[in-house]
Amino acid sequence: MQKYTENIIDMVKKKKLFADQGGPIIMAQIENEYTNVQLSYREAGKMHIKWAADKVIATYNGIPLVMCKQKDAPDSVISTCNGRECGDTFTDPNGPNKPSLWTENWTAQYRVFGDPPSQRSAEDISFSIAHFFAKNGTMNNYYM
Repeated sequence: MQKYTENIIDMVKKKKLFADQGGPIIMAQIENEYTNVQLSYREAGKMHIKWAADKVIATYNGIPLVMCKQKDAPDSVISTCNGRECGDTFTDPNGPNKPSLWTENWTAQYRVFGDPPSQRSAEDISFSIAHFFAKNGTMNNYYM
């Protein structure tokens, strides 16, 4: 992961794609929903989260970093919400001076063969976004 991350960051820096270089990349995600597997690694899981954040920041620190659904994200990273109803399920980002970000607003759900469709109505999506912003949400990003 270290070598891969360093290579990607170096390529993006060379092309000047980060926002602080004038490019379109305004933030980056270093880990995604690691909480789902972190407990099985016990203390090593906690160490991985800190290591991942520290490694990226040491390589490049010009844009905000996020980790989705990571309540114990280090102070240098913003914990964000993924889901259908972040206005109800997301308590707060992992710090008082951080924005409340909804990085994956699930407009549908992936399907396994034989599953019924799970497409959400436009009204349901609109209501959930309004509810999130009413509870101090600052960004919504549609997912799939």
